[in-house]
Amino acid sequence: MLLEVEKITCDKCGDAIQKAILAQDPTAQVTVNVADQQVRVEGLITQQQAIDALVAAGYPASNAAPHSGEGSDCCGGCS
Repeated sequence: MLLEVEKITCDKCGDAIQKAILAQDPTAQVTVNVADQQVRVEGLITQQQAIDALVAAGYPASNAAPHSGEGSDCCGGCS
């Protein structure tokens, strides 16, 4: 899943975000993109659980827009 996360300003924020997700799903793969304020999570955690964990940690989060983020396979035709 790809999430838009507010208030990511530095690598320390990324560490806090990873910690919040891993507390809910210790096996999750978490990738934080500070520049784009996006977090990619792969694991057993649901999207809502991830959002709730990030909000509780002080990082408002929401679903990322379709076809956004690094690695998107979007052709650009629907934008």
